[in-house]
Amino acid sequence: MKNFIAQLPRLTLVSLMTLLLLLLYSYVFQANGIIPLGGKKAPNYVFLLIGQVLLARLFVGKNRGSSVHFLQLFGFQYVYVFMTAALSAISLYYFYQSPMGISWLQEYVAGSLQELVQYQQAIVKQEGAAYFAQLQEGIRGIDAGSIAKDDLSQKLALAFLPNLLISLYFKQ
Repeated sequence: MKNFIAQLPRLTLVSLMTLLLLLLYSYVFQANGIIPLGGKKAPNYVFLLIGQVLLARLFVGKNRGSSVHFLQLFGFQYVYVFMTAALSAISLYYFYQSPMGISWLQEYVAGSLQELVQYQQAIVKQEGAAYFAQLQEGIRGIDAGSIAKDDLSQKLALAFLPNLLISLYFKQ
């Protein structure tokens, strides 16, 4: 536990650096006319993975395979993932409540609805009109809160397996 607490400043620093990379990623996409939502934001999980590997390597240090319990390393990484996901979700929530964020969100919703209409016949034929209407309402219901909630839950869920594998690798 003492080792874990000693690592908290490093953990906080790497979480903040990861958040800055996520923000930079979003800015670069937006500057190139791509709204960083939906599938376009998925590649930012690579930054989270890099942070996990970096922290695991620093946490274990030169004692790889002997002094660190697997669950301690696993928990440490999950604290990092949770901190980063929480900071990211809070940032997204406040950004998408700002005037610029609202305009991006409206543009994203409008584009998604236009894309959905292109596939209306196939969706209605395969799934039914009620399902299509439900999809439209779901897209119209995207707001800052739903984006933040999805970001938090997706980061936590997607980090499990890499966290497990990284912990096993560094525990060897």
